[in-house]
Amino acid sequence: MWFIYVAAGLALLAASGIYARRRIAASLAHFGVRTRTIRIVRWAIIWLLFGFPLLMILSVVISLALGRSSFPRFDGMLGAWLLGIPFLWAVLVVMQSVIWLIAIDIAHAVVRRRRGQATAARMRAIAVLVVIGAFAIYIPVRVIAERNELRMRTHAVGAATAGSTPFRIAFIADVQQDVHFDAERAREVYDRVNAGKPDVVLSGGDWINTGPEHIEAAAETAAALTSRLGTFSVRGDHEHFAYIDRERSVGEVEAALRRHHIQMLNNEVRWFEHNGKRIAVAFLNYNYIFRSKDDAIDKLLGGLSGADYKILVTHQLDRRLASHLENKVDLVLAAHTHGGQINPVVGLVHVSLARVETAYVDGRYQLGDTTIIVTAGVGYSLIPIRYASPGSVELIELGL
Repeated sequence: MWFIYVAAGLALLAASGIYARRRIAASLAHFGVRTRTIRIVRWAIIWLLFGFPLLMILSVVISLALGRSSFPRFDGMLGAWLLGIPFLWAVLVVMQSVIWLIAIDIAHAVVRRRRGQATAARMRAIAVLVVIGAFAIYIPVRVIAERNELRMRTHAVGAATAGSTPFRIAFIADVQQDVHFDAERAREVYDRVNAGKPDVVLSGGDWINTGPEHIEAAAETAAALTSRLGTFSVRGDHEHFAYIDRERSVGEVEAALRRHHIQMLNNEVRWFEHNGKRIAVAFLNYNYIFRSKDDAIDKLLGGLSGADYKILVTHQLDRRLASHLENKVDLVLAAHTHGGQINPVVGLVHVSLARVETAYVDGRYQLGDTTIIVTAGVGYSLIPIRYASPGSVELIELGL
């Protein structure tokens, strides 16, 4: 499914990029900018919008043809600053400007009839450059202002018994440790989690970003998480991205975590006791790479029978899975969305792109008798930027 979104996104980007490029060039020409300079600007826009995707596609094709064990990546400091970040900045400028550029064209048609071609052309040229310039400045300012912002959100769930202490769960996901979200930054987050004194730490997966070089470091850093009962995780998408061989990838991540006393579980149930009550937690393997079938989900849910409180942890939660789980568990903990990670302005408000694939993007939801909590995660995916999407860690106080 993800490749359909990518293909649709590239098609939309191509159409929007060509349109914005034409408007920018025409506006510069109106103010007497030299033809040679405009030509350079036009080619620069093409490179910014399509150079990075083209290089990634070529690297994948060549790696597969040569039988390499892993794909070349552009997620290091040099690749990010020279390719990834400029690409994303250009895409955001264009995609956020397009609605305004269309509105400007409509206004131009009206003004041309009333005040003449010269006045209308000048007003359109000014408006186009103002809109493009405003977004070009706003994006990095917003990103820098919110960089490393982390919300520690506390959720009270369940019916608390008078005089009893809650069962404290820390839910964390999408750390995606790499050169951008490194061990030092991860430890800062884990220290804040430990300060909440959780009874257990549950994870929605994605401990690494891509490549094998961060597997051991991510597992070693995650060992800093402390709780009475330990740390338990599901598989995320990125656990499969260390090598082209996905089984090797997820196997090495699981082994590294296990060496540091963290269990990554695949459609398994763990039981805990608190205040004389039995809590069952199901760890569902459900992500882009592997989605458990309905019969496997039902078998997993059957393993929760007899529990006083039923929890299911999954990496990804789409509408179909949520509907399947409704009223069958008390609490669903999910991740994957990064709260959108990149939430562009559509008109005047920021809109989460993650809503394309799920209604459960960030925060707490109620579906029948089932409470759903989706974390925005803490790290980055592919490009080290969060735009209008601060990270989060969830602290759940379960009353029993």
